Amino acid sequence: MGVLLRFILAFTLLAAVLAAVGLVLPGAYRVERTVTVAAPPEAVYPLVGDLARWREWSPWAARDPNLHVSFSATTTGAGAWAQWRSASQEGGRAEIVLAQPPERVDYRMTYADLPVAGEGSFQLVSTGGGGRTVLTWTSQGRLGWNPLVRWSGLLMKRQEGQELERGLASLQARVAAGPQR
Repeated sequence: MGVLLRFILAFTLLAAVLAAVGLVLPGAYRVERTVTVAAPPEAVYPLVGDLARWREWSPWAARDPNLHVSFSATTTGAGAWAQWRSASQEGGRAEIVLAQPPERVDYRMTYADLPVAGEGSFQLVSTGGGGRTVLTWTSQGRLGWNPLVRWSGLLMKRQEGQELERGLASLQARVAAGPQR
């Protein structure tokens, strides 16, 4: 009985320490990635400013070809939204909250199965005589008070960074391929 009691005490102490550390972990995350695209902002903006065109470069859409997406009546400008669901992955909603062509798009994301809501933005800055665009994609969100979610935030920041990098590389390739026919 002494061994079982020690095990229970050790497990309880470990759980308490993990919960306490979880409470002091950051309650928010912010990830930012930048790429230079060989096209002016006017050529890049339609791909980030139109939710219907995110499928052309989005790392999430590429992961699930059977992703079901529905859109608001308009897919551009503040108030436009896209909602998605998938049998193999999560569901959620993206809504444009600010659109300033061809310089900026801000959006809000909510997820059906996650207690985390996020915000993001695309900033497009003309460079190199206007023939190139520095595109910065930022993703951020609040993790709340749940210690388990805060622990997952450590992994999420790394994973989200990789997703942004994949998306920007895909977007860069999509722009390089030229207009769709």
